[in-house]
Amino acid sequence: MALSQEVHDAGQEVISATGVTLPSILNRILGNFLSWPFNATSGCVFDQDGNKTEIFASVVHAASGGGATPGTHDIHADNAAVVIDACEGLDLENFRASYERIAQAKRLKKSAAPSLEGTPITTITLGVIFALRSALPLEKLAEELERLNAQTPSQEWPDMVVVASTGTVNYVVQFPGESPSDDFLPPAERAVVTYTPPLYVVIVMRPTEAYTFNKMLAFMIAHLGIFSPGTKLPDWAQILEGVPKAAVTISAFQYNLSGDLLPVPRQFYNDRYLPPLPMRIEDQKGKLLCTLQFLPWQDGGTILLKGELPLDGLLVFLGKGTLQRAGVVNRPDLQISYVLPITQRDFNEMLTRIQRQSNVVVRGDQTKWVIQKIADEGSQSPFMARLFMGIMRLRDVVMPDPATRENFDTSYEIVFSSLLNVRTAAQEMVQLWQEHARKVTSGEVARLEGRTIHINENIDKKLKREVESFLNAAVRALKDGMQRFAREAQVNIGFLFQKQGEFDTGVTVLETRDPVLAEYLRQTRTWSERLLGSRNAIEHEGWMLPRVTYSHTGSTVTADEPSILGQPVSEFASFIFDRLACFVEELTAHCLQRQMPAGITITEIAVAQRLAEAPERFRVTLASGGLPAWQISYHHGAFEET
Repeated sequence: MALSQEVHDAGQEVISATGVTLPSILNRILGNFLSWPFNATSGCVFDQDGNKTEIFASVVHAASGGGATPGTHDIHADNAAVVIDACEGLDLENFRASYERIAQAKRLKKSAAPSLEGTPITTITLGVIFALRSALPLEKLAEELERLNAQTPSQEWPDMVVVASTGTVNYVVQFPGESPSDDFLPPAERAVVTYTPPLYVVIVMRPTEAYTFNKMLAFMIAHLGIFSPGTKLPDWAQILEGVPKAAVTISAFQYNLSGDLLPVPRQFYNDRYLPPLPMRIEDQKGKLLCTLQFLPWQDGGTILLKGELPLDGLLVFLGKGTLQRAGVVNRPDLQISYVLPITQRDFNEMLTRIQRQSNVVVRGDQTKWVIQKIADEGSQSPFMARLFMGIMRLRDVVMPDPATRENFDTSYEIVFSSLLNVRTAAQEMVQLWQEHARKVTSGEVARLEGRTIHINENIDKKLKREVESFLNAAVRALKDGMQRFAREAQVNIGFLFQKQGEFDTGVTVLETRDPVLAEYLRQTRTWSERLLGSRNAIEHEGWMLPRVTYSHTGSTVTADEPSILGQPVSEFASFIFDRLACFVEELTAHCLQRQMPAGITITEIAVAQRLAEAPERFRVTLASGGLPAWQISYHHGAFEET
């Protein structure tokens, strides 16, 4: 039997435990995969100062003598490699209690790690919160973990939260310019005091479901391998075979110069931060040798080099004081310095020294950027947050590689730019009508002489032009844009724009594969036909918007609004725009939801819970054990209220 399958089957036995039997079953099964000097038992952990923890369901510890000591209940902190605080069910109260018990174990004093030349070794106790089930979605646990971390020294954080048969929450490593990668294991004590690694520590959720025990055990085995180097342990990579790899990012932290993990400042998230262009290092003939770029980092900064020159040879130009903490991390496409006590000014002075004291040329990047405003609004606008930023976030989950996004971006750009034009035309149409009606009623452009009404302003031509612009842009977004976009996503909605017979046939076929979308399109047809019919009447039947008419009551003149299909033109425009904006957002989200990685879906954020700075409607979640999955359904609410 493959090792991953063996661990999977053992995990199913753990899942079948109860609160009473969980410690004994967990320890027995863990013991099956451990070898001397490690053993797993329930017990307390104590240190040389007499500090002592509460009883943990499982403590994986190294035997102090020639063999394991089954049944031991008091375990010296020096021997404790992993503590698992296990329970039958998690809620906020016992999650917080487990968090504190893990922190208590991590606060215990330990002897210094032995020095083994060339071999990494740690004395840190790994902390795991384990539950058979949770009363809360995994997001809520992850968010509570983030909140508790913000008020707790990072050396005391739990390393993994496990909900059996659902998933895990833990930390992964992410280097600048890259996607999140490997699991983050806590560094050896004081390892990040003498130098600061240039990495983000990111909280992620994983939909590991039936392979959750595999994920936990592999994580523990990797840690045990550096807690007791040379111990014969199972291959953690084999344990992970078949384990789902998808992950949902929650938040990120960075080390400061004191070795503490702190939240990444919000202004440095990639949706808000535009880094300065890199500087070019060239030889005397203009050949590019490398580029250098400064990246601010908590209370310091890091330097990124892309190219053939060695970064450590350039760091000497920062000065001796800085070099005490200097070092370089080599990545596939980048060299990244350790985080240094420098600012942008220090980086600029370094470039000056390189130019003055070497035979290379420092030159600003000649790349030209055009940053163009597309609207007088930002991420606080629901329109921008939901139809642009929010959709792009979902796209990034489905298409993490930028090279695969071209077709999506091209198709969606047609839709979004058309929708912008629809909104502009609707706003101008409504504003034109309301301003004219106000002027007429106030007498500013209207007067009554006997039974004759005199109007000194004519908006008929302009109003007709705005109506035509509105209808053409709306049909372009709906029929041309969304039909093409859906086709790229392997969803056929072409029958929505055909005659009733073809529509009935097409929606019936769709119902066998996607019944909720089929019902949504049936409801959509009630307004899409009004839109298409109105545009077709102009294009093919010569229909024109009726002229504005006027009436009076007593001495007051009133403008009577022209109608489209029996609906006042301003109401028609507002109604169609709302329906169209909702349709674009909902069908796009549905298409992306169908393409999410296994175990991942999307959920809808309640209006009251959306961030004021970016009121996005959707976010990714776990398909099982996460927040309730969103399902496309037709509604009559206005876009801004949805």
